[in-house]
Amino acid sequence: MQNPVLILGASGVIGAAITRRLCGDGPVVLHGHEGTSRLESLAGEIDGAATVNADLCDPGQVSAMFERLAADHGALRGVVFAVASPFPHKLTHKTDWSVFEAQLDTQLKALHLSLSAALSLLEANNGTARALVLSTEYVLGAPPVKIAPYVAAKAALTAYVRILAQEWIDRGVRVHILAPGMVESALTAELPEMYLQQVVEAMPEKRLTSAEDVAAAAAFLMSEAGDALYGTVVPVSRAQRR
Repeated sequence: MQNPVLILGASGVIGAAITRRLCGDGPVVLHGHEGTSRLESLAGEIDGAATVNADLCDPGQVSAMFERLAADHGALRGVVFAVASPFPHKLTHKTDWSVFEAQLDTQLKALHLSLSAALSLLEANNGTARALVLSTEYVLGAPPVKIAPYVAAKAALTAYVRILAQEWIDRGVRVHILAPGMVESALTAELPEMYLQQVVEAMPEKRLTSAEDVAAAAAFLMSEAGDALYGTVVPVSRAQRR
């Protein structure tokens, strides 16, 4: 039997889509915050799916979660980091520094704690293990305005992962970076409907990137077919090319 893939942020729109796509390839473990009804609902769709809960910014909770994973499974064949948190869309100079700190914690700190704790389980997998980290297409080219905390955190995350991919390749762990375009999700919930319509109208196909678009690319990168792309920022977007 295959070792599972751990999906961090599985209760989000993109995380759930990736879960549904990957579960056909083998067992999955779904992560979310305690009391997340969406996570339990998603787990109910997938036969044999396990769930874990932890605040990924809390070192103690992360450590306890991976100790449980080690006891229950012994190894992981993959980890997906699809964690995000909403933020106020304001001009950069009008954004309180605490918003930047929160985004850096959600992205860089949570990623560092999680992947550091996951390494021994990934190395214990029989054969190549894979880690997939979600960035954003806004780290490529000029980003839009009023999202500086998010893009700054994703840029830091992306630089971190590009280095990590080089450090882990000889450990048998391939680290991938996926950069989605705008997907309708909790991150876009507070944006005016008129603005979203304008964004759609500017798209070549008059449609936003979908969570399923992202999940299809994620499935490719989490397979042997995507191995040569380790450490490369791979965009998946229906927007204009950057």
